[in-house]
Amino acid sequence: MDGILRGVQGHYKDLAYLMSSNVKIDFHTHSLFSHDAFTTMRQLGKFFRKNPDFVLAVTDHNEIEGALEARELFGDHIIIGEEIKTNQGEIIGLFLKKFVQPGMSILETVKEIREQDGLVMVPHPFKRHGNVDSPILEDQLYMLHEHFDMIEVFNARNRTPGANVKACDFAEKYNKPQTVGSDAHAVYEIGSTYIDLPVYNGRSTLIENLRQGRKVCGSIPFHHRLFTRFQREIRKLL
Repeated sequence: MDGILRGVQGHYKDLAYLMSSNVKIDFHTHSLFSHDAFTTMRQLGKFFRKNPDFVLAVTDHNEIEGALEARELFGDHIIIGEEIKTNQGEIIGLFLKKFVQPGMSILETVKEIREQDGLVMVPHPFKRHGNVDSPILEDQLYMLHEHFDMIEVFNARNRTPGANVKACDFAEKYNKPQTVGSDAHAVYEIGSTYIDLPVYNGRSTLIENLRQGRKVCGSIPFHHRLFTRFQREIRKLL
């Protein structure tokens, strides 16, 4: 095994350690297991050695293997997630135990997440660039708001003018806990955006503790987005 991963048992911090100090959570990241992302487990290992106070939700597109592998390697630094393409737009399941099949309705997908005692997060709800079927349809967003645990109010890759502000307004209207995420598709994008929590006990009290969090938000620079797009096109050719 690569040296950066060798002997990870005992090096990375368990929940008891993370509970003892402030924790920074990036709620939306992708690994090499996403079709359009490039972060490897080796790179994650380097990231955590430099940033031991971070927790990352690994939320690959319609895929959970990368999150499971990362959790095995890095323990409580990883929240197992999945960005799931429903037939009405994308939602994210967090604290999952197994793969959730894409292509179902929002309510069917929420039911699958709940059966795993997971949490439901809506990513980039008002994004209007890129894939037009990525965000939840706006009428469904309002109609089904009571089924969502958390709203991503800042997405670092979101280029739609006013979208993050609108997401924040939506969350405040319905009194929803707010998350932020880098939506990192490469390791150099991870941690550009996070919530600094004074208290973190994992899944059990996250909803309550989020309301005490401090948001740190930084957009992904254009040249980073351009470089990941270039990498994506190269990957298609391989």
